[in-house]
Formats: sequence, structure tokens, C-alpha cells
Amino acid sequence: MTHIYHKRADKNLISDCELNEQKQKLSKFIIENLSSPNLAIFIGSGCSVKAVPLMSNTMKSILTSPKKENKDILNNVRKYYNNKTISPFLEFLKEKEQTELSTLLPSIDSITFSKLEEKIKGNDSLNTKLNEFYKSFSDIESLLNWMQSGLNYSSSDTLSNSINFLKTTFIETIPKFSNEKYYNSDVSNNYRKFYQKIFENRDCINSKVSIFTTNYDLFNEYALEVNDISYTTGFKPSLTHSFDINEFKYRIVDDTNRYKNKWQPVKKEANLFKIHGSINWYTDEKGNFFQSNKKKSKDKSEEIVIYPTMLKHKETAQAPYSELFREFSNRLQEKNTTLIVIGYGFPDEHINTIISQNLRNPDFNLIVFGNEEEYNLKRFIKEFGKYNNFHLIGGKDTQKPVHHFDYIVNNILFAKYMEDINNE
Repeated sequence: MTHIYHKRADKNLISDCELNEQKQKLSKFIIENLSSPNLAIFIGSGCSVKAVPLMSNTMKSILTSPKKENKDILNNVRKYYNNKTISPFLEFLKEKEQTELSTLLPSIDSITFSKLEEKIKGNDSLNTKLNEFYKSFSDIESLLNWMQSGLNYSSSDTLSNSINFLKTTFIETIPKFSNEKYYNSDVSNNYRKFYQKIFENRDCINSKVSIFTTNYDLFNEYALEVNDISYTTGFKPSLTHSFDINEFKYRIVDDTNRYKNKWQPVKKEANLFKIHGSINWYTDEKGNFFQSNKKKSKDKSEEIVIYPTMLKHKETAQAPYSELFREFSNRLQEKNTTLIVIGYGFPDEHINTIISQNLRNPDFNLIVFGNEEEYNLKRFIKEFGKYNNFHLIGGKDTQKPVHHFDYIVNNILFAKYMEDINNE
């Protein structure tokens, strides 16, 4: 079955076209937007999925294991939901099961999970469904944040052990520096070709491309370097590799003529904002924050820093994450900005708010590759799909999801009909 859409203000702009023409129009639209005066790219975990397991898969393997450490994580998931309303559980249930639940709970919309567990104690079918719901939990970052907040209020060996177990299990799924996946895999090829096309359509004098990512892996870095693109992640090019937010403001320029009125940029450049941290970011027991590509730290006092587990270090509680998120917001507010979102399912309300608040700016353009049926994106569309500057691209070409990174690269950015488009 083939159904491709490019929706704007709830209207599919390519509904009346044949498949090849739909692809051509999508390609032309994207290529034109790559020349935006201020181009921003948001890369989510879906872009690295074949080399780095999705958080949902990692959590599933943890929550379904009978080992004690894993059971402790499942108990924390239950506690995490305790005082929350059961609306996500209602989304999880089928219509028949929702009806069964509503007969037991008249004020179903406002009830909390803790109250729900009391009410369905003797109902085996609903208890089974509730356990399935807990085991389907996938938001590792929110859980870590919640557990870390609890640890900040009172010390607990059980909670501390759960945090370390979850963090270690998650970090082990991410390829370390020099891993073969970074230079010899389908994922690395997709990243390489993606940035090749991005910068092929830009000149040195264009503004730096802003790349925002929640990913901890190094695929962006490897791909940029292969394409000879100068970039910064906010760390100084010094021996200490310490973080400095001002690194994002610098350009490489030609200074051969010191009497020039205006400096001439000589390289295509990018700012890479890793807003949730990186597999090669570390902090020591003194709170010193640095970037290192060593394979493994020999100093046990040093640990990999990923958001939000850094919250236990007061010295880093504000930096660099608060600064990175501030830059994320500021860059999107710049005049004539186009933001292209790939591989992100809109699970993070903080990120969603920063993106959505810019839709009120008439010169801001949002292009999202996604599945309109996925829960979190569906909610985002319901609230903001009315805006004319919000473009949603997705659907299926036969059985291939259009919003997947490999399809975008190989069937939209690089395709046989692109030669015709470029010659127009």
C-alpha cells in the first residue's frame, strides 16, 4: 500500500499526485529549504536506530527480566506513576477494556495510578493490563530524572543502585569512540550522505548550520568530519577540552588581508548542540566538565555525563545543559529559520515547547518527518497542526515508512529523479 503525505494546516499538498510526482515534489521542497538563511536540523534517536537500540527496546529488556536489579527498576516505574492521572493507561487500553474500567471508576479522568491499583485489586484482567502497561514504559530519561530528584531529597542505597544500574545498562548500548559502526555501517553511510547533501546546497558565506540532537552517540561527529565540515560541540580545542558556550559563535575566516572591512568565512561550518550530553563527555568528582575520546576512563572518579543524571553535581546543574537549551531556543528565534526534524517522536515536553512557541513567528518554518498516528506526535499535531508554517511529511511507500532516516536519505535527498529536479 502506498500513501505519502505532505500536510500543511491539515491539508495534504500532494494528495492528487501519482507516486513519482509525490516524491519529486517532496524532494524539491526539501532541497529548496536546505538553502534557508538559518538552517536548523533536529536529529532524534530514530536516525541511529540500527546501530543504537531505541530506549523503548532497552527498557523493555530491563522491565521484562526476572533479575532483582530489573525488578527494582519496575518498582520504580510503578512509583513514578503513583500520583499521575491514568490518562496514558487509558490510551494503552482497548475500547472494551476502557469500558470495563469506567464501570469501576466513575470519575475516571482525574483518578491517579495509586487509587487505580486499590480499585482493581480483585480484577485479574485489568491488573494484567496494568502490569503490561508498566512494562511498556520507555522514557529512561524521565525515570532517571525522577529517581535522581528523589535521591536529592533523601539518601537511599536502593535508589542509588537503581540509578547506576539503569545508567550503566543504557550507556553500554551506545557505541564508544572508534567503534566500527561509526565508519562501516548502514547508519554511518546514511549520516554521511545526509550531511553531504545538506552542505552541498550551502556556501561558505552562509550562516553555520545548527544541528540539535538528543543522541549520545557520535554518528553526527563522524559524518561531519568525513564531509570536511568544521564543527564545534561547545568544547574548546585545548588540552583540557573544557566547555565554553561562546565556541558556537566563532567562524573560520580568511585573515590574509588585515584591511578587509568584512571577514570572509572560508569553511562550511556547523554547530552541534548535544542537548542531552554525549558518550564522550565526562565529569570528575570535583565537578570539572570535559570532553575526551579515550576508550575508557581509568580514573574511577570520572564518569560519563548524560542528561539528567548529571543533576547530582551541583557544579554542572546549570551548565552546560541549561546553556544548550537556551541556545536551542535562541537559534530557532533567529530571522528566517527553517527547522527540519528527523527521527524524533516528540516525547519531551521541554523540547516540544521550544519548537512550538516559534510557530507563532511567520518567518519560522517547521518541517517534521514523522508518523501522524504515533501518540506523542499525534498530540503535538492536534495542538499545533493548524499553523501554516508547520509541514508534516510521512506515510508509506509500499511498505517503507517515509519518515525513516534511510528513506529520507536514499529516496528523497538521493534519488534518480533528483537529476531532473537539479536541472530545472
